[in-house]
Amino acid sequence: MRVAKVNGFVITLFSFCKSFEMVLVITTKSLDFLYFLYYTITIFNVRTKFMLHFIVNIKSGRGKALKSVRKITDYCALHAIEYSLHITRYHGHGAEIAKELSLIPDTIIVAIGGDGTFHEVINGIENFDNVTVGFIPCGRGNDFARTAKFKKKPVEALKDILKGEITYYDYIQVGNKRCLNVAGTGMDVDVLLRVDGSTKKLTYLKSLITCLAKFKPYKITVTVNGETNSYDCIMVGVCNGRAIGGNMKICPFAEIDDGQLELVIVTVPNGRIAPCIPKFLTGKHIGQYWTIHTPCESVLIESENPVQLDGEIYKDLTLDCKIVKKGIKTFKIN
Repeated sequence: MRVAKVNGFVITLFSFCKSFEMVLVITTKSLDFLYFLYYTITIFNVRTKFMLHFIVNIKSGRGKALKSVRKITDYCALHAIEYSLHITRYHGHGAEIAKELSLIPDTIIVAIGGDGTFHEVINGIENFDNVTVGFIPCGRGNDFARTAKFKKKPVEALKDILKGEITYYDYIQVGNKRCLNVAGTGMDVDVLLRVDGSTKKLTYLKSLITCLAKFKPYKITVTVNGETNSYDCIMVGVCNGRAIGGNMKICPFAEIDDGQLELVIVTVPNGRIAPCIPKFLTGKHIGQYWTIHTPCESVLIESENPVQLDGEIYKDLTLDCKIVKKGIKTFKIN
């Protein structure tokens, strides 16, 4: 038996045989029972062709991520797959963990959570040349996961990663931030602020209805493909992925590996927004006279409103967006 103290935790290693060890983590700090439970983990110390570094937001998906982690770690233990488990404990922690791991050559980081967790991880990575990123969706919306066609069952998503077949995704560079799915402003931001600020479990759709009742047009100035124009809009999105808010299809044909962005501006036709909403929810707003769609590689959107990247709110960020082609090394989905 060996004992070590790491970051305030007492680590006790019980050796059962040469092929594996059980790692029991006993907290010396005051943590709630949930964190204590998931810091008590089993890691099989065997030699495999790679080590998986799981970065997990166990609060994702209202408990869904907790169940997924158990299934994933059980599968790894059963098949002698080496892994380390990094549980995020506060907002931004996932980025800190990813930054540290990305300094190590040939690192595999697997983000387990929702779009927000994915967003944190890719923004934390300091050296993309060192890292291959895997994604296992366990959030509420999973909008990026739908575009990427990740498997819904966590173990099936893990199996795609374990096959080791490599591909590349584009991402959006927005100032000093990175965005996987959609960057935008307008009503979608107000809806997100209402959801995040509520003590109740408001859904995106319920919040959208509330925002519609209090709607005022959002003023934006857009520079794209050498032209600058101003609009009164319901919302504007710069899309690498297809959907926001739990599969509301802002750009149904966007692709995450085609080397271009899709700019979508939903204007206010004749001052009335009610007729627009059903079409927007189903993706049928594209092609309507009140929707502007422009493929591009870069776009500047100026607005006094807060913006969102992958559903994360930024209050002092300008949507100065550029496509980074094949910027993320990841795993093929089979």
